[in-house]
Amino acid sequence: MFQSQVPAIEPFDCEGDPTSISFRWDKWKRALEIYFVATNTNAQITKRAMLLHFGGMALQDIYFNIPGAHVTNPDATNVYDTAIKKLDEYFSPKQSYLFERHIFRLMKQEPNEKFEKFLVRLRRQSSKCNFANADENLIDQIIEKCSSNKLRKNILVLGDTATIEKIVAEANSLETVERQLNEFHDRQSTTTTTLNKIDTKTTKLYSKKEVNFCSRCGSKSHKNDNSSCPAINVNCMKCGFKGHFQKHCRTRANKRKSTNLSSNENHKVKKPKTETTKNRESASVDYIFHIDDDATIDCQVGGVNIKMLIDSGSRSNIINDKTWVYMKRSKVIVSNQQKSSDKTFLAYGAKNPLKVLGSFDAQIKVGPKSLLTKFYVIENGSRNLLGKETAISLDVLKLGFVVNSIEEKQFPKFKDVQLNITIDKTVPPVCQPYRRIPIPLELRINKKIDELVKMDIIEPVNNPSSWVSPMVPILKSDDDIRICLDMRAANKAIIRENHPLPTMEQLIPKFCKATYFSKLDIKNAFHQVELDKNSRNITTFITSKGLYRYKRLMFGISCAPEHFQKIMEKMLLPCEGVVNFIDDIVVFGRDKKEHDTRLQHVLTVLKDNNVLLNKNKCIFNANSIQFLGHELSQSGIKPLDKYIKAIETFRPPETIEEIQSFLGLINYVGKWIPNLSTLTEPIRQLLRKKMHKNANIITFWKKEHSTAFDELKNCLSKIPTLGYYDPNDRSQVIADASPVGLSAVLIQYDDNGPRIIAFGNKSLTDIEKRYCQTEKEALALVWAIEHFHMYLYGKKFELITDHKPLEVIFGTRSKPCARIERWVLRLQAYDYKVIYKPGKSNIADPLSRLCTTSIQNSSFEDEHHVNQIVQHARPIALYLKSIIEASNDDDEFKLVKDALMNNAWDASINNYKLFQHELWLHDGVLLRGNKMVIPTKLRKQVLAAAHEGHPSIVNMKARLRTKVWWPKIDKDAENTVKSCRGCTLVSAPNPPVPMKRRELPSKAWVDTAVDFLGPLPSGDHLLVIIDYYSRYKEIEIMKSISTRHNKSIEKNFFTSRKSCKYNSR
Repeated sequence: MFQSQVPAIEPFDCEGDPTSISFRWDKWKRALEIYFVATNTNAQITKRAMLLHFGGMALQDIYFNIPGAHVTNPDATNVYDTAIKKLDEYFSPKQSYLFERHIFRLMKQEPNEKFEKFLVRLRRQSSKCNFANADENLIDQIIEKCSSNKLRKNILVLGDTATIEKIVAEANSLETVERQLNEFHDRQSTTTTTLNKIDTKTTKLYSKKEVNFCSRCGSKSHKNDNSSCPAINVNCMKCGFKGHFQKHCRTRANKRKSTNLSSNENHKVKKPKTETTKNRESASVDYIFHIDDDATIDCQVGGVNIKMLIDSGSRSNIINDKTWVYMKRSKVIVSNQQKSSDKTFLAYGAKNPLKVLGSFDAQIKVGPKSLLTKFYVIENGSRNLLGKETAISLDVLKLGFVVNSIEEKQFPKFKDVQLNITIDKTVPPVCQPYRRIPIPLELRINKKIDELVKMDIIEPVNNPSSWVSPMVPILKSDDDIRICLDMRAANKAIIRENHPLPTMEQLIPKFCKATYFSKLDIKNAFHQVELDKNSRNITTFITSKGLYRYKRLMFGISCAPEHFQKIMEKMLLPCEGVVNFIDDIVVFGRDKKEHDTRLQHVLTVLKDNNVLLNKNKCIFNANSIQFLGHELSQSGIKPLDKYIKAIETFRPPETIEEIQSFLGLINYVGKWIPNLSTLTEPIRQLLRKKMHKNANIITFWKKEHSTAFDELKNCLSKIPTLGYYDPNDRSQVIADASPVGLSAVLIQYDDNGPRIIAFGNKSLTDIEKRYCQTEKEALALVWAIEHFHMYLYGKKFELITDHKPLEVIFGTRSKPCARIERWVLRLQAYDYKVIYKPGKSNIADPLSRLCTTSIQNSSFEDEHHVNQIVQHARPIALYLKSIIEASNDDDEFKLVKDALMNNAWDASINNYKLFQHELWLHDGVLLRGNKMVIPTKLRKQVLAAAHEGHPSIVNMKARLRTKVWWPKIDKDAENTVKSCRGCTLVSAPNPPVPMKRRELPSKAWVDTAVDFLGPLPSGDHLLVIIDYYSRYKEIEIMKSISTRHNKSIEKNFFTSRKSCKYNSR
């Protein structure tokens, strides 16, 4: 009972300022220890549970990812001490005391900072410095860095007798005297009010004879009960009550009302009213009220720096006479200076006007903004005031608006929305029994149920129900209780809507070019959707007080997310620059003006539909926000830091299950890591071992696994910011293949240069690993395009590869192998162009972007791969040295090499020009793709080696095609087989072609044969026409063999013979 009376402590802020997290952790831990003493909590297991409960979800995420922090041994007696020790190591890591001393020496007392706060900061920092004598160092730092010269003087007077206690007493004494002098000076001031609201009137001023003193406003012109007293209908700025001014308030405490999203006042969205200069200047009287003192900013007026107080109720800019004298001495630049004024200013509640010395126009500048405006100089004024319109123009004042801030007893519901849940009548209803709840929670749960009934979220059921689900209470982090239902049985009868939920890949491109963001969260979103009466029965649940059912949509219904997403998409359809995922709404704009316009429209739509927002989770006008586990900003998208920290603190896994957990975390940030599949391959090899998930893998953990584990964690410190996809920008897909995986990068180009949109990675299967390198590179292109299908389909893009043969293989004239041809056919629906870029010149090459691989290592791997191709393509009967020497001596090869270097092809090597995009050089060896080109001198030797065993023509060609190539290689293979005496002796002679008999036509020119002969040396062709009946021949000389010319000649020939029937098909 006593424990429940002790107030709980706030959750620990793990994501706050990292520079002060150590101090905040010690402070929060001290509060927790005090709570343990107050509640008489001593058991280690209970203390650990309270530590995690009060610490919040963020602390729990960190705790369960710290190796060794969570002790599961039931016999352990120090589980709390172990948890505190591990968390201390995490939040308070060891630091260099030399660096902490450097920070200590830089600390100084800030302006207007009390000495006690300054001393607290010094003590806190000195505790980290490992001083032998902390007090001496504190005194030295106070003398050097305190802001009061009087205190510094008095400390020096004390000399060696100075102690911390004496210095504190001296500082407090000086501050007290200074405060009293200021209060005395304020009472002597003739004018102490400042501008807050200026109401314009056109009535004349009347002076009355001063009589009795009024305790409401302080005026002597009337008594307390006078209805004309200006304070009768005014709210006091001190106590908040109506009927008197703050100056004459008799209360001690300054209790002021604040309005925000959770207040019970009725706020309305109003557009700021803009008045013309004419209306503003026609005002004759301005009343002066009071404002807080915390809105002072530094301004530059006419080139002179002064301080001004922002006044949201004033239409005028006010300068006091003392500041005006200072500005004139500083040679202020003004224009249109006048000694008279068309304005009259009245102090708040006073009848006598303030004296206006004059006015002037000057340029005012705050930050990057500046404008020319009018200022008024008032005699004996205490503050310089910046008017509302000027402050808005300088972007130092923003008129806000609040939507749906009324919280009534009945929880609000969406306007004109009643959700109908479709039920499958063939599923038999299920009535589940009541589940007992813990006794300490029973009263709180009953109170929560009564609260939900009053809010019109649930209603009691007085009749028997065919559907009954058990209740599952959930304790929230704020010590509140959430009522949930076990709807597993009921969900089997619910027919889902199947409305698609948007993916992050679909939402991210919409944020392109956005610079300002606002995030809106709908409070208890599902509960704001009313259920149709016919759909409520399936939500019936049983409690200790009887049966209840939901009148609103709730968690647990399988179709709830789809229905709610559909409702919100329909509601926000008229709005621009807004996306939503269930109850999270993000509004964005390319600039502040566009963002504010869109935000106001969205809030208006939400209010019109009676949507209530959660003020604690709403973020307005931010440069970056967190959305669906990502951080969105102007520069792009990044993963949240808490996920990166969870991976960085992950210890080396010891079981298969821990490996799976680690790879699961890595896959979450995988789209930010290039070539992820190659980096994770050594660790993934351990998963292929047939072991139990809890089996120990320490004996299998080698150096390469530790290297891969460290490389993956190092990559997290270099995670790039991915840009937003824009369908109007030029796109490139860069793909590459390694022996164990594929990688791809999607890049877009705009006026600011290239930006990375996404990375893609895929590990190769055992079969794919056996592909040759050309097939792996081709597979990388196909997989990359299909992986980025959402971004590329229906758009022209460039496909970049560092494997030159793919330029030809994916060209229109290529005849690749069957496997690659199937891949090419899969890409026919895309509009792309394959471009070759060597890895060294390709700045975005994924393999050159490995996190921990140097350029030299990458070059060595490429060189090794090329050498493998050369060695594989070399015939066994030849040495590589002899091939290089023969290539250097071959005149034809010399011309080909020069042509490849200069792109100047001689007519004598046209046979090579046809394959110029597939030819390349390596160490003096000419290759076509992955086949070696054999010089003329060695071709007979290669043919002889290929004909060993006397294979047939087809088999010999197949042997040659696996390794070598040269022009007309197939013809040379045929001649070799045909000229082989042994093959000729054993081979059967070719049988003659059987004669085809034709029936003799009945008469001449009924059946004819027509063919061309040529071309002749003159370039002409002969058209030969033979009559099968008479064997008579007709010959025509053809200058052209085009269809049109041929048709004309044949028509003239056959129509001149009466027995012929010419058909012109």
